[in-house]
Order: sequence, then C-alpha cells, then structure tokens
Amino acid sequence: MDEIAQDLIERYHQNALNPEEKREFQRRINTDDDFAKEVQWHELALEAIRLEGEKELRRRLTTKGIELDKKAPKRPTTFSWLWVLLMVVVLALGLWFIYPKSTRDEATSPTAPTEKAFPTLPSSPKSLDPAPDPPQAQIKPASVDGKKVFAAYFEPYRDESLELSVRGNAAEKPSPQEYFQQLYWEGKYSAALIAFDSLNSFAQQDKTNLFLKANCLLHAKQGKTAASILEDMTQKGPSRFMEQVPWYLALSYLQTGQIEKAMSVLDEIVEKKGVHFENATQLYQALK
Repeated sequence: MDEIAQDLIERYHQNALNPEEKREFQRRINTDDDFAKEVQWHELALEAIRLEGEKELRRRLTTKGIELDKKAPKRPTTFSWLWVLLMVVVLALGLWFIYPKSTRDEATSPTAPTEKAFPTLPSSPKSLDPAPDPPQAQIKPASVDGKKVFAAYFEPYRDESLELSVRGNAAEKPSPQEYFQQLYWEGKYSAALIAFDSLNSFAQQDKTNLFLKANCLLHAKQGKTAASILEDMTQKGPSRFMEQVPWYLALSYLQTGQIEKAMSVLDEIVEKKGVHFENATQLYQALK
C-alpha cells in the first residue's frame, strides 16, 4: 500500500478529506480491491483500539477507586453514637422538670367535648347519592426502547440473485451498479453506500438500488433517511421488493423511536398476512 493511499484512508476515517481527495478515494475504492480491503481493515483496527482504550480506562478507574477508599476517613464508631443518644435523653429530662406541672397536665388530660363539637343535623335530610369512586390512575405501559427492539429483529435483506456470479460472468469487470450490489451482497454496507453515490442519476432512481440503499442506511443507524426512501417507494407503484418494503419501513420507524407508526405498519402486515407475517405478529404483540 503506497503512502498516498495510506494517507487517504487515514484522512477518510478522520472525516478530513477535501473534495478532490474524496473523488480520488471514491475512484480507488471502486477500482482497487486491495484499497477497499485496507479501508475495512483500518476501520476494524480503529474499533479494536477504541475498545482496548475503554478497557484500560475502566481498569484505571477501578484502581483509583480502591485507593480513594483506603484514604477515606473512618466513620464515627458506635461509641460516639451512644454519647449522642445520652445527650438527647438528658436534654429531654431537663425540659420535663423545667416546664410547670399545670402545663403538663393540660397537655395530657383529655378535653370534654362541647356542644360546638357536634354539628347540627338538618331537619329533613335528603338522600345522598354515594360518592363516585375516584378515577383510577391509568397504568401506562413501560416505555419501549425502539433501538433495542430494532436490533433484535433487523437483518439486512438477502437475495441470492444479487450475487454477481449468479447474474453473469464473474470474470468480467462489473458495472458500477453491479459493483454496488456486489458490495451489498458481501455485507460491506458502508462501502456500498459510498459506491451508490458514484452511480449515475438513472441508477440512483432504480427501485432495487434504493431498497438496498435503505437497508445499508438501517445498518448504519440512519433510520430517518431509510424511512424517507421506503415511504417514497410505497407511493411509486409496484417494484421487485414491494412486498418487503413494509417490514423494513416498520423497522426504520422503530430505530427512530416512532413506535406508533411502527405498530400501524405492523398491524397492516398482520391484517394482510403479507411477507414477514410471523415476525410482524410477534413484534406487534411485544410493542402493545
């Protein structure tokens, strides 16, 4: 790997590429398999370093906490508390002898009730309706963490027809659209998103490519943009993946915390007994 390529990869992960460098990066990742693999390996290395750093930080914080516990002053002993209790008893006895006896007697002797203590009953009381029961507080269901539920159910769509070797001669250089779909098939969703941006405007409007892009966006935790694409697909007539769209649209709503919208779409899937009927039924019941 030459130094220019290495510098491009590092600046890409630092989000520091200028427009010219972005074009060069895009060109290389589309034409150079070794470069694309190096981008992926660099990303994995950064993630490993981050996890190792967090592990070391936790270890240091634990060690520091043990040191602070050793240096902390000791709490008062039981003997000290006994002295406080004794002081309270002495003070109470002193107040008892200081107050006059008459005051103590008045405080302890019950007072005879006077006539004013009893309310006058009405001459002809009316029958009173029993007081209505106080309204019971509605028990709200526990809030649903849409992101966790999404993670439990989401898997990017897989279709063997997307594999390049199935569609044609794998030895031939794939077109940009085929390259995008091949990256998707191989599970390289971040690289596939970059490859999608290099497609011409016609290919970017292709419903198959849009559906796959929405899946890549869901994998990248960009549910809002994915939902926008899938919503638009539902309004533009039939397509190859039209039956799949509602399920992934419901998942996109879950990822963005729009639980009611997700339940509405799931309810429609269950009612029509469409694709992902069993998963939709199970997920709908879990959200109720």
